[in-house]
Amino acid sequence: MLIQIIMVLLLISMAHTEWRWAKDTTEFTMDKQAHFVGSFGLYFMFRQKDFSELDSFKYSLYCGIAKEVIDAYVPHEKYGVVGGDGFSKYDLGYNLLGIGIACGIDKLWEKIRKNKKKHKKK
Repeated sequence: MLIQIIMVLLLISMAHTEWRWAKDTTEFTMDKQAHFVGSFGLYFMFRQKDFSELDSFKYSLYCGIAKEVIDAYVPHEKYGVVGGDGFSKYDLGYNLLGIGIACGIDKLWEKIRKNKKKHKKK
């Protein structure tokens, strides 16, 4: 029930604000580093909680998209650190890069673990 209330309040507040696009670049700034590392970490958090690779990918991406939507609707000029400077496609790109690298490492580790198990059985 709490989630439904939050969603309704969010939708009402979004109706009274303007969507903003970020005027940023692909430069690997502190913000982009945070998106990269945060998404990388989220992927492994979900994997450690026994989510599938696909679900871990999806939920990590959803978190990144949710953050960008907040940035688009909540101006940092008015709300400080809670807000953002607009929706950034480049932030999403770094989210995807972090998730993709985490997924690749996860697959590599899984392959290494399986090989170790095979060698122990012999």
